[in-house]
Amino acid sequence: MAKDARSALSDAARENIERTIADAVASLDGGYEIVEVRYTKEYGRFNLTVFIWHADEVTLDDCEKVHGVISDALDGAEELLPDEYILNVSSQGLDRPIVTDDDFRRALGTEIEAVAPECTWRGTLTGYTADTFTLLTGGKYEKEKTINRNNKTKVQPYIGF
Repeated sequence: MAKDARSALSDAARENIERTIADAVASLDGGYEIVEVRYTKEYGRFNLTVFIWHADEVTLDDCEKVHGVISDALDGAEELLPDEYILNVSSQGLDRPIVTDDDFRRALGTEIEAVAPECTWRGTLTGYTADTFTLLTGGKYEKEKTINRNNKTKVQPYIGF
């Protein structure tokens, strides 16, 4: 099992690593966004995993392209990382929870599901604020529903098969 390894690096080192990664990804000018940078230790090795997003979809070719520029950038700043590390680049995944303002922005216009203790809603995300988000529910009686953003409501993309 992977262990969180953020504490293996100072706050300043993590900030420098993430700035280096962000600058490298921005140099691609391909519309990629960094969703998360995760630091873990697996089987005794330091792992740096970068999750990316793109408006279309993230393909294996996208991951390879982004991996290449990040790897080159980190090679130039090798003093920031442990001697040996593994770099992984991945899509954010279909079922990643929608939590931050950036997550809500990326999900605008898509079908999402909000699961609260009292009810579950499904619809198209039409807007959000710091405190709420709005869904356009489908069906025979289409209507807008505004829901509070809080830690009791799990918001995620709706995945239908």
